[in-house]
Amino acid sequence: MAAKTTTLLADSVYPRLRDMILTNVLHAGQKLVDRDLAEQLGVSRTPVREALGRLAMMGLVESRSRRGYYVRLYTADEVSALYEFRKILEVNAARLAARNATSEHMRRIDEVLAELESLDMKMANRAIPVELDMEIHNLIAEASGNNELARAIKNLMDRVMCFIWVDWSDPRNAQVDTMAAAHNEHVELLMCIREGDGEGAAKKLGAHIDLARGALTDLLNARDALRSAVLARSLAR
Repeated sequence: MAAKTTTLLADSVYPRLRDMILTNVLHAGQKLVDRDLAEQLGVSRTPVREALGRLAMMGLVESRSRRGYYVRLYTADEVSALYEFRKILEVNAARLAARNATSEHMRRIDEVLAELESLDMKMANRAIPVELDMEIHNLIAEASGNNELARAIKNLMDRVMCFIWVDWSDPRNAQVDTMAAAHNEHVELLMCIREGDGEGAAKKLGAHIDLARGALTDLLNARDALRSAVLARSLAR
């Protein structure tokens, strides 16, 4: 009975920890101490340890020998490779979505297009539509009509969310031109799917992911350069 109770607890702790990582409550590179997490979540340490093991299997957490668990801190090269895989999956989904999207998917696409238009009018506020971006990509995956492909994309997007931390998604750090370009790319992409233009949708989505990969790898390279400089100064003292 105790084992079953622990399993049920782990099943509830896992999504809570996953969401804390994806929303940057637990940030990239942070050490995860099971005792502290158990206290924070109001559970025992055993289900926390089991949940951390699952998160490690998902690639959101890494286990370092004799040092415990850490939120995965991807290198620029790892991110670039992951985005190349993301591109393969999503380009395929875009082609299928243009052919298989249902009337319900079309209704949701129209809703998203209306939201994008509204956001364009509020550009001066520098609001970054991170959640809307994720919604668009998940919607395309669902509209593909291929459940296994949609599930693979969803799992991949969970990892992608690890790269969107507070410093990047803070509106004060936003680039208006970059946001406007992303909005336009999404509008054109969704319009291609509405019109049944699979090749057009695939081309636009591929270009969109390439631009995102370039921006993110530049950001990670800048992060690593800064950390190297800080480490060099500390060692020189």
